Amino acid sequence: RAGRGIESRREGLMSEVVVRRLDEASLASIEAREPPTRDYVRSAYTEQVRGALSVLVAWVDGVPVGSGEVTAGPRPELRNLRVDARYRGQGVGTAIIAASEAAAEDRGVLRIGVAVDNPSARRLYERLGYVATGEVEEYEYTYVDDDDREVSERESSEYLEKLLR
Repeated sequence: RAGRGIESRREGLMSEVVVRRLDEASLASIEAREPPTRDYVRSAYTEQVRGALSVLVAWVDGVPVGSGEVTAGPRPELRNLRVDARYRGQGVGTAIIAASEAAAEDRGVLRIGVAVDNPSARRLYERLGYVATGEVEEYEYTYVDDDDREVSERESSEYLEKLLR
């Protein structure tokens, strides 16, 4: 149920930002923007079809400029929030968060993990009403960057939550 029919619009410094749940018709256009070996959007869409999460995509003038995933379950989490560098600071992240909250509203809470070395993201989340839970997680992950290179990272994140009811 999470994310079905969710659409969020935000007007700001640029054209209108529209956030929609990823659909099959949009999959190819987003995939074409990824480095050849990343395969991120296809695997995320597969997880969405399985019901594990909802992939929310931000669009400006018909171009995908950001995304995030909202997990299914009693304590949904917004994961993998990203905004293209040239659109940061223009309300795209805020629009994705608003759509994520709408997707999780029936469960009453939304969690977000923020890297301890990312104070600007933390300030955004706190400004939007998210509160630290005290939970900190350390983890390692590998991803394909925009130059099609495999990168391994080690990160510490703290979880923040917002009550939605």
